[in-house]
Amino acid sequence: MTEKLKINVTSRTARILEKDAENFEFYKADGRTLNKNALLTQLVVNYYERFRAQEGELYAYLLETIGKSAPLKRGELEELCRTVASHVRKREAAPLKERFECTVSLKPTRASEPVLDYIEAYLLGGGTLSEYFRNLFSSYAALPQDEREKIVFRPQYEALERAIAAKKKVFVTTRRTREKGYELSPYRITASKEELHCYLLAARGNECVPIRLSRIVSATPLAENAAFSEEQLALFERMLAYGPQFRYGKHEEEAVVQFTARGMEMYRALYVHRPVPVAVENNTFTFACSHQQLMQYLVRFGCDAFVVQPAALRERIRTFYARAGGKYTSAVRHFTALKQQKEAETPPAP
Repeated sequence: MTEKLKINVTSRTARILEKDAENFEFYKADGRTLNKNALLTQLVVNYYERFRAQEGELYAYLLETIGKSAPLKRGELEELCRTVASHVRKREAAPLKERFECTVSLKPTRASEPVLDYIEAYLLGGGTLSEYFRNLFSSYAALPQDEREKIVFRPQYEALERAIAAKKKVFVTTRRTREKGYELSPYRITASKEELHCYLLAARGNECVPIRLSRIVSATPLAENAAFSEEQLALFERMLAYGPQFRYGKHEEEAVVQFTARGMEMYRALYVHRPVPVAVENNTFTFACSHQQLMQYLVRFGCDAFVVQPAALRERIRTFYARAGGKYTSAVRHFTALKQQKEAETPPAP
């Protein structure tokens, strides 16, 4: 198959596919334009077997259930089951009876063409290619984002899971590194608290590092056994408890933060990357999470959150605001000068 396919889906499914292309960083060579076909290619190649199994389970269930109560010939029974299964999938694709008003284009590539040929030859069950991929994309879009990430990057995920189960080191290459690759001792793959992304927690030398699954290009298990120190194992447990996507510095102490009344409201409302306190006393919270996480979370609060300790984190946040304030002060002076200059050059009205 070499022709581009056009698949009609709901607006929700179309938005999720586009969002995943951005979140999983599928870009063209210019680094700005989304490469949605690259996402769809990996989605189809890595998901069609699982989707085929789901379709098979539904069809087998219908054959058994309807066959017990309906005295039909085999051919009639199979046709009825296909009709019911098609209706079920269509309802799943549009549970609120949405229209299939958005078009998604799938262009065959060297990686996907054999799979597309196989699907067309064996898996349509009397339906069309467009219907099949509408159902496949809708099934994918119904999953949480971290589960979708495991599908799109299934080869890397499965290779890492095998290495973790065998307690072996891996050789990984990633997108965002100048290195060609490096060895790691993989500990666990886990999702962020918000179920947005999957992260590999691994030991690299004496350091504990989180790596987003979607940024791992390849993972090759090695013969050497993985090794972790007691300190690293304890740190991994903290990362699992408070946020796997954040790095921890050596011997990071607990942080104490005081919130204003408005800050307390903001803390309840801003749930993305929200740190979990280990102790709360009125408006004073104690956190044992990464200082990097606290920094990224608290800079949105302005004067409604104050870091009591540690002093180093308080200074980082103070410096952040000071630099921002200096930038805005400089910009105001610049634009004020330009405005005054323009007014001075403008002749008075007659």
